[in-house]
Amino acid sequence: MNRRDFCKRTVTWLISLGVAPQLARLLAGDDLDVPAVEVKWHKKLPGKKIQCGVCPMNCILADGEVCFCRTRMNRGGTCYNMAYANPSVVGIDPVEKGPFFHYRPGTKAFALGTSGCNLRCLYCQNWEQSQKMPIETENLALPAANVLTEAKGGGCDNIMFTYTEPVMYSEYALDISRLARKQGYKLQVVTAGYANPEPFAELLAEVDACSFALKGFSEAFYKKVCGQSLKPILEALKVARKSKVWLELVTLIVPGYNDGQDEIKQLSRWVVNELGPDIPLTFSRFFPQYRLKELSPTPLATLESSRETALAAGLRYVYLANVGIHSASNTYCPKCKMEVITRSSFAVKENRIKDGGCPGCKEKIPGVWV
Repeated sequence: MNRRDFCKRTVTWLISLGVAPQLARLLAGDDLDVPAVEVKWHKKLPGKKIQCGVCPMNCILADGEVCFCRTRMNRGGTCYNMAYANPSVVGIDPVEKGPFFHYRPGTKAFALGTSGCNLRCLYCQNWEQSQKMPIETENLALPAANVLTEAKGGGCDNIMFTYTEPVMYSEYALDISRLARKQGYKLQVVTAGYANPEPFAELLAEVDACSFALKGFSEAFYKKVCGQSLKPILEALKVARKSKVWLELVTLIVPGYNDGQDEIKQLSRWVVNELGPDIPLTFSRFFPQYRLKELSPTPLATLESSRETALAAGLRYVYLANVGIHSASNTYCPKCKMEVITRSSFAVKENRIKDGGCPGCKEKIPGVWV
């Protein structure tokens, strides 16, 4: 298939989905330039069809069709990732924003994300990127080697894959990671974990830390709010726990959707039993976004109750985020209760951890402190 035929077929498919005419005209133009790289995890099927194997949807695509995630396309019987080297959002963030509360506190990360996602979260905070194709957003041409240049220029020794879903641009993330590690950078991934085990394990093998969004703890919630299933998420969490990455969890508490204390208790007990009591868990405050603008922000009392529920279930490190200055943003020794890290929101004010532990009772505090 030549380039013009590919463009025409893509335009036809997009128009059938009701895509804006101006986008169709853009695609039909001779100046179309879609960065793309072949996807490792896919099978070739008869009739130039392919099956993507990156996530549990396992999309089967005819020539010219695009995966549910909006990043992967069948071009002539081969699966390509259109998000490669094509980020739609970049920034410099404190590593705590991951959130990471037990990982290199006070350091900065060059953070990036591309368009596309395989979830359809009703409250998505980055929906203008995650719920669009790479050809629908304003992007930066940023090859993997240039990411390192930008990170260095920003004074960052961390590179964080975040904002949208890194699984959907994993080819790009992997190339960045493999270059960056040779130069001493630390890599972090912020993910919702809706991925098949082998591709997910491959991504985790090339990063140092993972902030995993466990968005709720019921199939009903995941189906209604996220558009997917809980079971593959839990399997991915087990994959992450078995890997060598430093793992932390975050749950956004949405009023009326996943704020029941019975569900919080079930989630916390599962984490204790399957992942261990030392996994840090952060409850994050919801603010009205995207398709849930009619809701109010999460009451602080709900977040505080959720934290107490999780601690009572056996978790030793439970945090609150997006709540401004709050004592639950600090890190405490679980043995003597000394405040070992003081924070103001995501900013570290004082880090008292010494030799990986409490300076008072010498209790070891699990984490990466250098």
